[in-house]
Amino acid sequence: MPSPEELEKKREENIKRKEAERARKIEEIKAKKAEKGAERATEKEKLDAKKAAEEERRLEQEEKEKKRQARIAEIELERSKKAAEGGGKKAAGGVKYSKKDVLELKSVFDTYDESRDGQISLKEFGAGLQKNKTKVSVGVKSTREQRRAAEGISLADLGESVFQEMDIDGSGEVTFSELLKLMYPYATGTELEVMLSWVAPEPEPEPEPEPELTAAQRAELKQMFNLYDKDKSGEISKQELTAALVKTGLSKEEITDLFNQADVSGDKKINLDEFTALMESTGMYTG
Repeated sequence: MPSPEELEKKREENIKRKEAERARKIEEIKAKKAEKGAERATEKEKLDAKKAAEEERRLEQEEKEKKRQARIAEIELERSKKAAEGGGKKAAGGVKYSKKDVLELKSVFDTYDESRDGQISLKEFGAGLQKNKTKVSVGVKSTREQRRAAEGISLADLGESVFQEMDIDGSGEVTFSELLKLMYPYATGTELEVMLSWVAPEPEPEPEPEPELTAAQRAELKQMFNLYDKDKSGEISKQELTAALVKTGLSKEEITDLFNQADVSGDKKINLDEFTALMESTGMYTG
């Protein structure tokens, strides 16, 4: 039978063991709290980074819109200048013909240019003109005799023989430039160029450059990639992507489609470049 001293010693050892166990549990609780606190801090950092990235994208979009509006304004200004130059009796190069007449002539030409390839068949054009009886003043005004000779001339009065004479290559097709030469036989080369500029299509705005990911966006995507890459292999497996995205409400079939879309190399894994390309293709990370 143990002595009172031995019992007391054993009791003290039990107390110490329980105290040590309680201290260990307290430390575990503290460690878990610290881990959760770190996770919350990480989430806050992610949220702050996302907000910063969104703000950066917003500013970039505003800058692009300003440039686009400035480009549109330049085009409108250039168009206004050309219109002002062509609106008077004499435009660039000393053109002495009416811009209105040229525009009307082009309107008639376009009516029968069904393919919009800039040329029409002589037969179709002649038949249409005879049907509509469209009259466009020639406007030859170099001399009084020339003006009188031109008075009353209608496109419908131009016979097939005249068209055939104009159609030098015998293609059976007439361009608007050829028609101008026929209608304005006294126009110089410079004047014809100016008249063609009156009916030239408006210049298309320059295409905006393809948006590129910013350094902040790439850093955010890399952080997300590392979060999905649970085994830290440097690649995301289908299982890892499913585990990461199933909580977002996507079905497994949708996640599989995303994985197959991203796995360009076909090695059943997604590396950082493939993941970045996938996220960029969603449009979420471009302005």
